[in-house]
Amino acid sequence: MNEEEMHEMAFAYAIHALDDDDRQTFEAHLAECPACQRDVVQTQDAVAGLSEDLAVEPPPHLRSVVLDRVAAEASTVTPLAPRRDGRASSETRRREHRPVRWLAAAAAAVVLAGGVWGVSRTLDPDPTSQVLQAADAAEHTADTEDGPVAVVVSDAAGQAVVQLPGNFAAPQSGQVYQAWFVGPDGAARSAGLLTAETVAEGRSLLEGSPDGAVAVGLTVEPAGGSTQPTTEPFVVVPLA
Repeated sequence: MNEEEMHEMAFAYAIHALDDDDRQTFEAHLAECPACQRDVVQTQDAVAGLSEDLAVEPPPHLRSVVLDRVAAEASTVTPLAPRRDGRASSETRRREHRPVRWLAAAAAAVVLAGGVWGVSRTLDPDPTSQVLQAADAAEHTADTEDGPVAVVVSDAAGQAVVQLPGNFAAPQSGQVYQAWFVGPDGAARSAGLLTAETVAEGRSLLEGSPDGAVAVGLTVEPAGGSTQPTTEPFVVVPLA
């Protein structure tokens, strides 16, 4: 194994993806190679940073998908024929070693994919998506002439999202739709405004907590909204 191939094994060694023979060979090289020592330390630090304090586990199928793809690529690598004297050429030895490096690459891909997936989910700045993807998300719907209006509630997040059908009519100029959390006594508290832009987007994170509400209603209000409904609700979505 040449010097370049040794350096290529640093990442795989750092994430414990080498078999026993390759690990022993690399450790002998590592003891005398400052560059590989640095690469191993940096890789271990990076992997530890990716996995630290992740609140969301990657989906179970992620590992198998990555491994299947790498295995498919590895299957296209064929060894060269030995030399006429029966001894394997240096190129043949490099080819024979490729499956080990492919497996190392697969392990690295799984580690990085899982870490990056978890980080992206944990750091997702969009609270609307977090409610819709919450494990306890519950959808409630009400039919309208334009199609069903849905309210998705996450008790764990303490928030709700209203989703509108694609052809839902936008409010007229100078007006907005206003959402209301309605309590069991009929009292309404504002849950935010739905402007023409919001309707075009098709969904909106409602303001405040849905805790204690038995329904979400939509009314037509003057631009800027109202402190209490000034019109009868044209949509009522029961939350029971």
